[in-house]
Amino acid sequence: MSKDQIPLLLRVGADAAPCRGGRHRAGAASAREGHRPGRALLTGEQAGALRGKGVRLTEKKVSAQTHNRLKAAGDGVFRPYCREGGLKHQMAENVVG
Repeated sequence: MSKDQIPLLLRVGADAAPCRGGRHRAGAASAREGHRPGRALLTGEQAGALRGKGVRLTEKKVSAQTHNRLKAAGDGVFRPYCREGGLKHQMAENVVG
């Protein structure tokens, strides 16, 4: 993805936070040419809009095993009770004395 394509990603409502993870062999060469590999979770509509603007996308599918593992893990909305910023902390801040 080129620097010029990042605003397109934002316009379709995708999160443009940098992807952290492993190195890409093609990444160094692409970076020299002004392009970087990246990942984004997009709806079909978002992907279509980006493709229509000339952004080259490759769909990555997860295996059924990974899908089932992620589904069993829950929706990711769990918040700890006791840790800093957890529910206990939030409730204590909202107590009216």
